[in-house]
Amino acid sequence: MERNLRKLVTNKKFFTKNETIVVALSGGVDSMVLLDILNNLKLDLNLIVSHVNHKKREESDIEYDHIKNLAKSLEIPFEGYITKDNQNVNFHDDSRNQRYSFFKAVAQKYKASKIVVAHHLDDQVETTLMRITRGTSFSGYAGIPEIRKDRNISIIRPLMEITKEEILNYADKYKVTFYEDSSNEEDFYTRNRYRHNIIPLLKKENPNLNEKIMQFKDYIESADLVLNRLKDEYIKNNCFYNNINLETFNELDKIIKIKVLKHLVNVTTNNKVEVSYDQYTSMIKLCLSDSPNQTISLGKNYNFVKEYKCIYVEKKEEIIKQNIEINDFGEYFVSDNDSFIFSKKKIKQYNRNYFELCYNGKVFPLYLRNRSNGDKMILKIGTKKVKDILIDQKIPISKREKLFVIADKNNVLWIPGIKKSVQDNQCDKKIYIYEVK
Repeated sequence: MERNLRKLVTNKKFFTKNETIVVALSGGVDSMVLLDILNNLKLDLNLIVSHVNHKKREESDIEYDHIKNLAKSLEIPFEGYITKDNQNVNFHDDSRNQRYSFFKAVAQKYKASKIVVAHHLDDQVETTLMRITRGTSFSGYAGIPEIRKDRNISIIRPLMEITKEEILNYADKYKVTFYEDSSNEEDFYTRNRYRHNIIPLLKKENPNLNEKIMQFKDYIESADLVLNRLKDEYIKNNCFYNNINLETFNELDKIIKIKVLKHLVNVTTNNKVEVSYDQYTSMIKLCLSDSPNQTISLGKNYNFVKEYKCIYVEKKEEIIKQNIEINDFGEYFVSDNDSFIFSKKKIKQYNRNYFELCYNGKVFPLYLRNRSNGDKMILKIGTKKVKDILIDQKIPISKREKLFVIADKNNVLWIPGIKKSVQDNQCDKKIYIYEVK
């Protein structure tokens, strides 16, 4: 029995009357049928046709002009974009990024909150099988979501339960004009090999493959809701400034650990770094080890860091070493917001993080600098390496290199907030050194 595709899309209740939506139109049968369906819904939608020309085929310019003219004939606004070729990146990933960036820009221009694309059930089956084969995140095994939120924009796929055959039948019935992409017949592309070879074989084994893939998708999505709820509850109680409590993390089940780590990675990298299952497994193994300070590279200059009782993800930044020679009283800046004051008088409001140093004619020069290998400090018990002091205080490695110290030519005198060297408190004159943040 032939299904009414317009009624099926209407019943989804994705759209409201007179709503403005951006339609991603490639010129292929899927998107052209989608446009026809949306244009014939009894909702008086304000459609914006948005087309990207990748200029990879001779027909690309012809299709661009046809879609532009079609939009004009339907009295629908048209927005077109020609992609910039970047030889140094993956073509498919880069093209997709450029497409969606353009679609979102169009949505912003017309104050639309929804972008509509034409993925369908056959795309879902192909994507799910491809992801099972190559591996993905737990959520990824559910395939393509029908609705995906991207900040204030919703990416909507109204045809996700409609087959390619139904789309072709619709195009034939309503005389929808479309263009065939000749590259869809080439087995050079992974998706085409699945479409032409693997899926037909699987359908011989089970003609209801589509239904079984949708059942699999439903199971994964239902389980994922539960896992995300557990992850969110854990994050709420155990994550502070994107630092995770290591002890409670190690008590979690592995799948929740992966969810928590994925959250850390996505928040810190703004979803720019994709971490493999093997990397997650290595991160979990590291968390269970006895080693207190370790890192794992995640790529794109980001590291997963384990430091004593916490774990986090950070971007690697080059530390520019400073060594400021101090020959007089005054304020000396180590950054735009941080400074040290060298004063003859005690400043009353600074009553905690300061250091008193006996003042005599030979006290200068002093040095305000980053910690260095081989630094030593004189304590009541004798001379001790600064490195050992920091280890005793459980100062994370990532913070050790950024620390500033006050030193003379021979020894470190003060590690602000951590340790002070032994001083003669009976001297008459003193220098008061204050850390200002």
